[in-house]
Amino acid sequence: MSNPVLFESQPQISTAPWEWALMTSTLPSAFTVGSLYLAAFAQARSPHIGLIIPTSEKSGHLVHIRIDRDVSDNWVFQTRTEHITGNMFLTSLLKIHDVSAGEVTLDQLKMAAGEVAVPDNDRFGECGSWVFRVIEQLGKVGVLDLVDVQELRKEFNEFAAGNRNFARREKFPNVDTSKWCM
Repeated sequence: MSNPVLFESQPQISTAPWEWALMTSTLPSAFTVGSLYLAAFAQARSPHIGLIIPTSEKSGHLVHIRIDRDVSDNWVFQTRTEHITGNMFLTSLLKIHDVSAGEVTLDQLKMAAGEVAVPDNDRFGECGSWVFRVIEQLGKVGVLDLVDVQELRKEFNEFAAGNRNFARREKFPNVDTSKWCM
């Protein structure tokens, strides 16, 4: 299954009511294009977790692992462009590095992810454990100032748990800044 191009280089005007509502609202103050975020996506039991660097308020680079039964029965690494605005599954963005402290590039993120083994199984919830190991790797190489990965994980889980009502096209994901990683 190929990933479609989500946004063309030329902006298009839309008359969809949910896009109009988003265009006329203010973005959360904790949202900064170019910063690095832990991202939570709504699913049945608990959120799917990835890392995203927004390239605009509309989309960004997502780095995560996923199970694609057409490719493998196990988790596989994936990087792709992901909608932010209008994404009815993206509920939460927790900033773990602000661009003002220096850019985290997609290449740096992919390099750190390449140092973390992708689980060779299909157990539910492995995506979170993998993401937090990538964050630890980013801390080890000096890209992030990671204070405490366990506290970060707890902070993120509590934050994401209360954001299910943001799983709507007309809502921008709930955004906050971590106390445990910058």
